[in-house]
Amino acid sequence: MLLNTSKPYFKNKSLYILFVLMLFTINTSAQNDTLFFDQNWKNTIKESAIYYRTKPVKIKTKNAIGYKLAATDSLYIINDYYLKNNKLQFEGYSEDSEGKYLVGKAKWYDENNNLLDSRDFNYKNYNKSKFEFPKWPILYLDYKIASKNQFIGGLEFCLDCESKNKLFLGLGFGVTSYNHTYYGLPDLHLSYNTEKFLFIKSGISDKHAYALAGATLLNFLDLGFGYSQSFNKDKIPVINGFTFGATFRFSSNQKVYTQIKIM
Repeated sequence: MLLNTSKPYFKNKSLYILFVLMLFTINTSAQNDTLFFDQNWKNTIKESAIYYRTKPVKIKTKNAIGYKLAATDSLYIINDYYLKNNKLQFEGYSEDSEGKYLVGKAKWYDENNNLLDSRDFNYKNYNKSKFEFPKWPILYLDYKIASKNQFIGGLEFCLDCESKNKLFLGLGFGVTSYNHTYYGLPDLHLSYNTEKFLFIKSGISDKHAYALAGATLLNFLDLGFGYSQSFNKDKIPVINGFTFGATFRFSSNQKVYTQIKIM
């Protein structure tokens, strides 16, 4: 006997199946839009995640932070949560969907929803351009010891302060002594300081060249070991051999220093 599929029973069943499929599709889409992170904020799967982020959505810049930016029409809303209790861990706005370039007010919370930190990334007077001159120079003081002690002071420019890894170009002048006579010692150097608290540095004077590597304390203090090579060992002062160096930086520009982000 043929079944009459036009009866309401079959219509209702078809609608039910369609409804279930729609719910499954919506749920799958929502999971794909969610990013999961481990304790070091590296992307991971849900089973090993500590935090998660809902899909960032865009909002007009003025509606988000109350003022316009020259080259940014809209910002992403960034919301991070603790996976174990779905409590808010971070809220803020960013120029990018990864949350690397924060704008306006940002807040961090602990697992009990208590405020840990709040910062205002205020770029009201910030005007983006393809090229920007380095910020006001950094004052640096430097001490090295190889075959002779060297005391140097001068100015550094932060060539790439917007990224977590910093590149410093320095120009200074110092002194060293040789047989109870003092000699002037110009200094030109490049120092690459990473967010992992390490640095590499190379420099040159009219008497020698040097290279150092070591650890940095938030870019305020660099301590390193390396080697100096004299250009002419027959002309004094002779600066040659294994070298220890310490560099201090002083600047009102906080982007010079490595920032510790509180999670």
